[in-house]
Amino acid sequence: MKKRLGTVLLMSLLVVAITACSTNQTAEEPEQSFIAVEIEILQRSQLYIENNFTGRVNPGNDAYVLPTFIAKVEEVYVSVGDLVKKDDALFKLDNSNIQNQVDQANAAYQAALANLAMTTEQINAAKDALIRTKSLYEAGVVSKAQYDQAELAASEKPLNTIAKGVEQARLAYRQAVDALDNTLIKAPIEGTVTSVDVKEGQIALNSQPAIVIMDLDQMTVKINVTEGIVNNLFVGQSVELKIDSADIEMKAEIISIGNTVDPLTNLFNVEISLENNGFLKAGMFAQVTINTDIREDRLSVPGNAVLEKSGVSIVYVEVDGIAHEKNITTGLDTGQRVEIISGLEEGQRIIIKGQNYISDGSIVKVVRGE
Repeated sequence: MKKRLGTVLLMSLLVVAITACSTNQTAEEPEQSFIAVEIEILQRSQLYIENNFTGRVNPGNDAYVLPTFIAKVEEVYVSVGDLVKKDDALFKLDNSNIQNQVDQANAAYQAALANLAMTTEQINAAKDALIRTKSLYEAGVVSKAQYDQAELAASEKPLNTIAKGVEQARLAYRQAVDALDNTLIKAPIEGTVTSVDVKEGQIALNSQPAIVIMDLDQMTVKINVTEGIVNNLFVGQSVELKIDSADIEMKAEIISIGNTVDPLTNLFNVEISLENNGFLKAGMFAQVTINTDIREDRLSVPGNAVLEKSGVSIVYVEVDGIAHEKNITTGLDTGQRVEIISGLEEGQRIIIKGQNYISDGSIVKVVRGE
């Protein structure tokens, strides 16, 4: 009898417990679902388009020295690596043949001058004779043929022809003298000798550079830009330069912009100036970054935050855990950020991740960006 009463009591307790559990589960409300998002606080900043180019380092100035005529090299005064100033002697050519040419040209010039003087004297005498002949002709003493002959002798036409010959002889003499002066080849610019292709006793040709001089203190970087960018650049504009092989990362300035397209590349040449840090070499590669379309104090959002809906640009703004759809007007697109012209205000919480999975009024939870 006691055993039966214990069993009944245990079963009664289990029924009460089960009933109590069922009642608690029914009272609990189901958890509310949400979408995790990342936000960015809308702020004003500078916007610009970053343009990247690859260029090559060039000397600030260079000179390829060629002799004006073919001759034997008598002496060479410089070697590769030497620093020279403008008008320093580089090498000397044998002038023996040139001196003979000068002497011959001078003799021809002097002969032409003498011929001019003699002809001038003869024509002046003929003019005096023409005056007398004319008087005699008018008096009927001489014939018309004699008068015509006297008039022809007084003509200055031969004098004009001889004067042209004198000028030609003078130019030939001047050229010979210049050639004699050019037997001593001088540096046209200040710089470093980077190549010497002449030797004493060899023949120097006037068809290839004998010596190359480069100004390696002030260097330039040359880049090529498209017509869509060239008008956004200006002389004096700041650029970012990076030359890994010379351990250079610095700001520099544009010093020239081409006004015509390069026929080989169909691009415009742009030059940037920089000082040599001692490691720069002509021909090194340079990375150049130029910012264009710069706009100050503008609102902007990441490009992926902007969505298109029925032909209208929208973004989502988070307010107290709710996503609100906002129609916007956009401006400059830098490729990373988009300028906001209207539709948003500074300080708003812009959803920049998770926006593709929500709609207006969605419940969201900010997991990053606050």
